[in-house]
Amino acid sequence: MELPFSLMRFLLASIQTFESDFNGHVGEELTRRGHEVEHVTVSCRSARLLRDQGYRAVCVPDLIADLPEHDVEANVRRIESEYGLATIRDVYRTDPPSESRSEEWCVSRTVAYFLALERLFDDVRPDILVPEVGLELIRTVAHRVALKRRVPTFFLFYTIFPNPLRLYVDTMQAPIVSPDEARELEPGEHAEVEGFIADFTARREPIRRPRAILPTLPRMRHALEYFAAKLGNDRGNEYLLPANWTKEHILGWARALAAHLLYSPLKPERRYVYFPLHDAEDYKIKRVIPQFSNQTAVIEQIADSLPPGYDLVLKEHPLSIGRNPFGTLRRMRKPPNVVLVPPRTSTHELIERASALAVISSTVGLEGLLYGKPVLTLGRPFYADQGLTVDVDSLAELRANIPTLLHFRPDHERVLRFLHAAMRRCRPGAPVLVDRSEENARTLAATLEKAACGLGAPEQAQSRALLGASSSLPQ
Repeated sequence: MELPFSLMRFLLASIQTFESDFNGHVGEELTRRGHEVEHVTVSCRSARLLRDQGYRAVCVPDLIADLPEHDVEANVRRIESEYGLATIRDVYRTDPPSESRSEEWCVSRTVAYFLALERLFDDVRPDILVPEVGLELIRTVAHRVALKRRVPTFFLFYTIFPNPLRLYVDTMQAPIVSPDEARELEPGEHAEVEGFIADFTARREPIRRPRAILPTLPRMRHALEYFAAKLGNDRGNEYLLPANWTKEHILGWARALAAHLLYSPLKPERRYVYFPLHDAEDYKIKRVIPQFSNQTAVIEQIADSLPPGYDLVLKEHPLSIGRNPFGTLRRMRKPPNVVLVPPRTSTHELIERASALAVISSTVGLEGLLYGKPVLTLGRPFYADQGLTVDVDSLAELRANIPTLLHFRPDHERVLRFLHAAMRRCRPGAPVLVDRSEENARTLAATLEKAACGLGAPEQAQSRALLGASSSLPQ
């Protein structure tokens, strides 16, 4: 039987637990389609479970244990030179375990990750790396090793479109389409986009469900599994911290309860700009656009730049409920024209009633365009640079651009053209944090196959040559 695609070798990188399990299902479908799949995970327990199911899997601690003796300082100099790093600190600065450890420990561990993953790439010789996005060291190092060996890295993002997967190659930050792709629409295409907007705004559903605060049976079961793994063959896993996990959940209940003292309703007589708070622990704000990680400073600048009669309305990110310290929220709402609304307030209602939106690389800004609202972006989200939004690159630009925002109106026809171009680029499937189902794993595998084999097409090869190894190729 002649296969419709060239055979490819995928390297799927994960941390542990449900992410590794999901990758197992993705790899199973890719293997069924005739491709080769290798798994690498931080967790020795997850690697063993994958192997028990017949998959090829290794864990990073075992790879590091097999390394020969090496000179850490010499390897730091080599890594910084070969990978174009100003300092190796940039690799581990967002890695959660590294935040509380000594510099010596962080540097030695980072060097070991580079050596282990370099050997793995040389042994496996993958055609595609799929690491998911995140702050963890395995993701950062694997991506840099892949770039050095010219192995495409697939980053998976979620959107609001009917086909919700936004797939980028080798970068996490780039426009989804170039402005010239937003062409004039045919009548049927025009109706398709208008139908999408009408359906999305009529359903009025949140993109992400708010984080549950109260204890649930699945959470209790997960806690027991984490403790058992940490006491068993995953005791060396720095990302498996069941005691901290339990403590954070208990603190989350207290924070969520205390935060009610800071919430206020909207003032019907006041116009406002809506600013959705970004998840402070998200990879994007910590790794990709760290210049905007101090959201309190952003809020103060915007609030101070608004004319009299305007408020700045804040709402916590749905995944941050119970995670934001009380003191941080109190400082954010300190300016007299700042209002913090309850986190389960409808985003659709807030957008509808807002005079404008200001966002830090948030999908809420894209939702704002569906409602015809002016949007100011910080951090260049994928819908920026299209002439549809007011885009700023630093806090110093905010004061001058707030008046521009309040008088800006996105052109409806240009919005439709952009939306259709973006929808054409998106694909079926969703990242694991959105949908862990086996059905989604099979859908995602088919999308990865098509995207990987499409990189060999002449027009794609030319695009990659023109854009360079570290540029984006949204699919």
